[in-house]
Amino acid sequence: MATTKKRVKMPKQKEKRMTTSSYVMIIGLIAFAAMVGILFQHAVITEKNTQIRDLQKTLEDAVQVNDSKEGQLVTNMNLQSIEAQARGYGMTEPVQEQYRRELVTEKKEESLMTDSQIVRSWFENLF
Repeated sequence: MATTKKRVKMPKQKEKRMTTSSYVMIIGLIAFAAMVGILFQHAVITEKNTQIRDLQKTLEDAVQVNDSKEGQLVTNMNLQSIEAQARGYGMTEPVQEQYRRELVTEKKEESLMTDSQIVRSWFENLF
């Protein structure tokens, strides 16, 4: 005996479509992510700027200490003791044969051509 049962038709599911509010939500999330990225980048730049300023301050302090030490060396330098020590190593005054004289002669300056003369000579060579 064959029985036929009626098939129950399943209702068709509606196509899922994105609504306007879904688009607004996605755009909002993208904008939020972009803003967070910009804030993170700004924080990194600020941190690097602070490090650079600290290094510049350290450099300025080191240069100042260096100048101070150089000034102390110059003021504490005793030229007579340096000369005495050099003479102890065998330094003597130079003799006449050790001097070398240089003669400096003035060169005659070559006359420079004016711009108009340069242009004229260029045209003469051209034609």
